[in-house]
Amino acid sequence: MNCKAAVKTAIVRWALAALAAGCAGESDDAKGAVAQGKALFTRNGCAVCHGPDGRGDGQIAATLKPPPRDFRDPAAYKNGHSEAAIARTIQKGMPGTSMPGYAHLSAEERAQIAAYIRSLLKEEK
Repeated sequence: MNCKAAVKTAIVRWALAALAAGCAGESDDAKGAVAQGKALFTRNGCAVCHGPDGRGDGQIAATLKPPPRDFRDPAAYKNGHSEAAIARTIQKGMPGTSMPGYAHLSAEERAQIAAYIRSLLKEEK
């Protein structure tokens, strides 16, 4: 291999390694947000209605009309199922339901809860 080819190969390998390291960091950040979101979901009482796994089967779910959403179901997301849409719903609540707004939570906390809820979604096939 000549010198130019060796340099090009080294640059490509370095770029691929940097890209892989960057992707791994994002994945770890996303996992951290989901884990934090799950803890906040429990701490803020979301599980009382939605259940610990977001199935809509919490301790008081049977008493609520309409029943709490099952976050695994794509059709349950009346305001959209992007993390931003879920965070807005957490902030403002759901009029016509028992879901209150949680505007007292920071934007970061709402985003973390939204990341956890979004992780429960079973994508439509």
